[in-house]
Amino acid sequence: MHNTQNPDKFLLSGVYKLTCTDCKKTYIGQTEIDFITRYNEYKRSFRNNSHTSKFAQHSIEHMHSFGNIHDVMQILQYRKKGLNLNAVERFHIHIEAACNSHFNDDHTISLYRIFETFFFLNLPNVK
Repeated sequence: MHNTQNPDKFLLSGVYKLTCTDCKKTYIGQTEIDFITRYNEYKRSFRNNSHTSKFAQHSIEHMHSFGNIHDVMQILQYRKKGLNLNAVERFHIHIEAACNSHFNDDHTISLYRIFETFFFLNLPNVK
């Protein structure tokens, strides 16, 4: 009998969303290392009062708390590093930018018409 239990989702890599526990603004990123290691890098930047990451910088400047990995990090796509991962990351940044709820650097926001098509197809019907 094979063990079919899924490995811890935070031991994989891909595209993720960090959400500020206080104001709900988001940051979209990608990592080729596991999600736990990447989260711990953000946490270390926050604890050391370092501005080496946008997420830590936001939390420090606005005196917001830094939540645990389950409250802060949402995995958007499991992927290994590559061009496909870049496109997935850009798509999710585009969605957050359209909702004006992000604090990614402005230069990471790309206006791609194809993203608009997918974005509007995924919106719930409003009556």
